[in-house]
Amino acid sequence: GLAMAAVLCRQCLPQSLLCRRERQDCGRHYRAVICAELKKPLTVEEGAPRPVRPHEVTVDVHFCGVNFGDILICRDQYQERPHLPFIPGMEFSGTGLETDTDVSTVKEGDRVIGIRNFKCMAEECVTDQKVSVPLKING
Repeated sequence: GLAMAAVLCRQCLPQSLLCRRERQDCGRHYRAVICAELKKPLTVEEGAPRPVRPHEVTVDVHFCGVNFGDILICRDQYQERPHLPFIPGMEFSGTGLETDTDVSTVKEGDRVIGIRNFKCMAEECVTDQKVSVPLKING
């Protein structure tokens, strides 16, 4: 599951890719896994966050599932075919980073889980509040 993916990522990726950093010259940036060409290795690239739109939440992604669907889509064997380049990843967990003023289900700092069509294999993802569910842990 998610824990195994995190362990595998820590073993396979250099520490420099696993730690978020601030770029002094350009403000806050995030890294994302990019599928630029089908059936080829994925790359890690930096991007600038976009502002949230109505009903959206920016999530500081802590974990992203690596599913069979992600493998299929990067091999062009999935029923949906996003335009290249794209960020794979269909499920995430993390912390609410920024919300639009009309968002009522999640607030900044809430731990959340969610699913969406791609774009989860990144340090940040922007998603509709309907698919970002606050995570309440007892104890």
